[in-house]
Amino acid sequence: MVNVKVAVVGVGRWGFNHVRVLSEIKRMYDEVNLEELVVVDADRARAKYVAEVFGAKWVSDMGELLSEHVDTAIVAVPTVHHYSVTMKLLPHMDVLVEKPIAANLEEARAMGELAERESRLLAVGHIERFNPVVPALKERLRNEPEKVVGISAQRIGPGPPSNYTLNLGVAHDLLVHDVDVACYLLESLPNQVLAKAYWNEHGLETDIVAVYAFDEKEVLGEFRASWRASPNLKRRSLSVQLESKTIEIDYILQTMTFEKGLLEHRSKGEYSEIISAYTSRSRESWSLLGVRREPLLLEDLHFLRCVQRKEKPINSWEEGFKALKCVVHAIESAKAGRTVSIAWD
Repeated sequence: MVNVKVAVVGVGRWGFNHVRVLSEIKRMYDEVNLEELVVVDADRARAKYVAEVFGAKWVSDMGELLSEHVDTAIVAVPTVHHYSVTMKLLPHMDVLVEKPIAANLEEARAMGELAERESRLLAVGHIERFNPVVPALKERLRNEPEKVVGISAQRIGPGPPSNYTLNLGVAHDLLVHDVDVACYLLESLPNQVLAKAYWNEHGLETDIVAVYAFDEKEVLGEFRASWRASPNLKRRSLSVQLESKTIEIDYILQTMTFEKGLLEHRSKGEYSEIISAYTSRSRESWSLLGVRREPLLLEDLHFLRCVQRKEKPINSWEEGFKALKCVVHAIESAKAGRTVSIAWD
């Protein structure tokens, strides 16, 4: 295995986390041969501080970074800068850019096309694909004799500070995760979406509900993403309905809950008997506590392995493009107040 030199571009809150897990990979995973870690941020004090915390090298601009002969970079700058930063890096190195891949589809496509021309890997930070409960659920559905008939999700939590202007709305920030996971689980793409949203004074949607039609699978997906929550309220859950059961996952706790139908239903109509019958349903939870791993570490480790093996990552730019397209059409639907078709070529 060749040695790999990795840069993290942008070390705000999330970039800091990338540096943290990469430093752990450098210490504990000899298989990827992470030789050196470089921190990049226009804020020189911030770059220097993060580099000192994790024993990395630091630079403050892209020109300095390119002179370091880095093999791959993780881009964690605000979404509005994903395009400009990634386009500068791709001719020189493989790139993992945080989700969403870009602010709009034109930028995303241009990034993907440049990666193809330069024979570079371009991955997108769809971290939930690496949450252990997601592949566990996918495997469970693959072995299920029953078909999926519905899928829903809630992703609720406080948004960015109100004075933060480099943000896009909650659809780009949160909805993009669950629509990506749904496409991944169903191995299908939606062909229609109907959405409703509320916007703040800056014109950013802060709450959105989107219903996607996966007609190929005869499945409706309903996803809600909201920033309208206090700092201590956070929920990340997804539920899949089959014909006789539901399977719900909690992304944060990494648990999976199975609920089957009523064990018996002999009620004659009395309210107490109805309640008794309803509470007789079978419910069991399964925790991945014994194999719990931080999804971000698994994502970065997967990307570095793909870089060394020249393999396409499961969170490739194409997957990021598809998720962004679903989000863009949901926002279009919410603004237009009608169902919008999603065409795939």
